[in-house]
Amino acid sequence: MKKPVHRLKWVLLHLFVLGVLALIFLKFSEEMTAFKANIYYLMQDSRMDSHIDFTDYPPVRHAENRWYEKTRLVYHAGGGMDGLDYTNSKEAMENLLKRQQSFAEIDFMYTSDGELVCMHSWKDQWNSESVPSLQEFRAGKIYGKYTTMTAAELVQYMVDHPKLHIIIDTKEEDQISVVKTLVDLSESHPDVTDRFIIQLYAAGVKSEIQKLYPFDDGNFLFTTYKFGYRFPNKIMKICYDENISVVTVPYGVWEEEVRQLYVSKGFILFEHTVNRPDFANGSLEKGVWGFYTDFLAPEDLNVQ
Repeated sequence: MKKPVHRLKWVLLHLFVLGVLALIFLKFSEEMTAFKANIYYLMQDSRMDSHIDFTDYPPVRHAENRWYEKTRLVYHAGGGMDGLDYTNSKEAMENLLKRQQSFAEIDFMYTSDGELVCMHSWKDQWNSESVPSLQEFRAGKIYGKYTTMTAAELVQYMVDHPKLHIIIDTKEEDQISVVKTLVDLSESHPDVTDRFIIQLYAAGVKSEIQKLYPFDDGNFLFTTYKFGYRFPNKIMKICYDENISVVTVPYGVWEEEVRQLYVSKGFILFEHTVNRPDFANGSLEKGVWGFYTDFLAPEDLNVQ
């Protein structure tokens, strides 16, 4: 009789430890991001960054389309729901609009039959190693509870809500294909197309996307997580060369000297993913403009 009791205690102990780790990760997600980035740094060769002297470079030129002047917050994957993130769900979108917020970052992936849908990870949010068909996607639930959303349905939200802006994120290798699909879906609504903001991950992609549709320079931002956080000089050179004035970077991964260089040259900096008001307000004091967030509200920020 003792063995089952010991097994039960062992299982309960493991569940307790896992629960504690989950609470730590949720409460200190910003610190975890910075920790992972520092580990990443140790695995990189810092000499790979360029040693360009930006002293004589003028302030970066800002496009006429300055969407960031309308918000300090971009809601990550549509915004958190019930303490969960990355849902990209209809419920998240409805909650965003109910709160009268108009800027959301959405993740896009293709189903097995080639339909573009709003999803971050089949494994993590869908609990599947295989890619579902559109029919399977429509029939399923994100995290087992939230309603799925296709790219076409998202475009309809943008038609119905003229202030809604969508920042495009994708884990698909062919980013240009994702943007083309969204441009095609909004073809009869150019006012909608103009409210897409494209995250760039590498040099040279912006010009290829502008061949698809004449996006304004202000419809682009550069995000650093695929390029490598260790190379701020190379990122700045890309942004100067391609006239990109908005840069997003994970919270805590750049040294203060680097951050201040960007601010001094007029770049608009967003940090992600920040959910603690004290961390956000600390960054605002140091020149960061705004944040990708799951749960922050505008009233959490000390801005006029």
